[in-house]
Amino acid sequence: MGEDLREFIKEAEDWGECRMIEGANWDLEIGRIAELSLSVPEPPLLLFDDIKGYPRGYRIAVNPLNSSRRLARALGLPAELTGIDRVKAWRDRISGFKSVPPVEVKTGPVKENIVVGEEIDLFKFPAPKWHEHDGGRYIGTADMIIQRDPDSGWVNVAIYRTMVCDRDSVGYHCVAGHHGALIAQKYWDRGLSCPIAIVCGMAPQLFAAANSVMPLGVSEYDFAGWIGNEPIEVVKGETVDLPIPAKAEIVLEGELVSPEDETVMEGPFGEWEGYYSGVRCPHPVVKIKAILHRNDPIILGAPMRVGAHDDEPLMTLDFSAQLWAELDRQIPGVTGVSFVPAARRWPLLVVAIKQLYPGHAKQAALAAAGVYRGATYVGRFIMVVDDDIDPTNIAEVLWALGTRCDPKEQIDFLSDRLSMASDPRLEPEKREIGDYTTTTAIINACRPYSWIDQFPKPIKSSREVLEETRQKWGAFIFGDS
Repeated sequence: MGEDLREFIKEAEDWGECRMIEGANWDLEIGRIAELSLSVPEPPLLLFDDIKGYPRGYRIAVNPLNSSRRLARALGLPAELTGIDRVKAWRDRISGFKSVPPVEVKTGPVKENIVVGEEIDLFKFPAPKWHEHDGGRYIGTADMIIQRDPDSGWVNVAIYRTMVCDRDSVGYHCVAGHHGALIAQKYWDRGLSCPIAIVCGMAPQLFAAANSVMPLGVSEYDFAGWIGNEPIEVVKGETVDLPIPAKAEIVLEGELVSPEDETVMEGPFGEWEGYYSGVRCPHPVVKIKAILHRNDPIILGAPMRVGAHDDEPLMTLDFSAQLWAELDRQIPGVTGVSFVPAARRWPLLVVAIKQLYPGHAKQAALAAAGVYRGATYVGRFIMVVDDDIDPTNIAEVLWALGTRCDPKEQIDFLSDRLSMASDPRLEPEKREIGDYTTTTAIINACRPYSWIDQFPKPIKSSREVLEETRQKWGAFIFGDS
């Protein structure tokens, strides 16, 4: 697997999964076109060129992994897998993770252009205003932020949004508790600015790794190398001592200044929950010291959008698989795990189990609520269903909820759960005092264990029988080959 965004786009073109759009405006139009693309299943990769006010070749790519084939290509999975089979395949694959550290090379395409000093101008790039009420232009929605822990030397890579503030500074939005915020605080506690590199266009396995959740001390570079079966090539930064992808499209090197010394106004932004629930408020600022970029650079974008189809299937898949792997270490009988895209993923989690003993369903729910990957921000509902339910199929999930759950007997509540400032349901009084907590409902949508053998038999055929039927008759029904 290559480590080049351009190679990936070329593959999408060869598959007929890339659409070139010319002449669109960076001011809202690109964002609206991207939003509209989610109205169809398997949205194509969109590549914008000849953007209004910018020279041809300064491009923006969106929907990188929004098709089954592109997602599978990026993660090294069989392209034909969908639903819970894909989650299971990714769970099985990550169970064999072994670090593949990056290798340093002398130079790379990212250094075709090196801009420093007074020549720095972030408005040289067509950073879009994605949503109507955004507070500015966001060059970083699918960016990867590189930071180094000052104590251990561990290099963390993650996705935190960045808004262009002026020619040489961006606002940095990182929720408290994330690894990037913890690293930055260590520098600030020592009276130092935090060295940082913001990569605004990179290969799909780097995008996937930056989206994932690695344990403290494990670099996402090592994970990306493992995904692609080869080390990521990196070069030294020009003004920061950080490893930078040699084939990155655009890199902003700089210093993340302590908010006690300086801040910038950032936001609001169309948040992942689907609302402008954040506010325009002071955020840490990154002072840009150098810009590295390839000829004809490509900004990779993944703004939050609400559509008929998942705006971020990578996150849905990875969080579901990672949590499933964690539950397998604690709870027997787990047959599937899925965050629900239509509910914006984190607020609704579904766990399927084969009930083995009294209290099994409640135990599974509490385990999911307690582990790191289950105790997510704004985790409002955790539902447990029987093993005949596919947790990635919302129709089956709602069937179980509507026919197997007695609200009085099978719903419990957990208080003081982690939320965040962008939570649209956060009461104004709590937001004002910084009380970012919510309630989690534990919903047991399983057949009652005490009389499970007497529960009416479902009319639904087994997955195996339906698959056999599809193999025999699918071509007549769906036009399958």
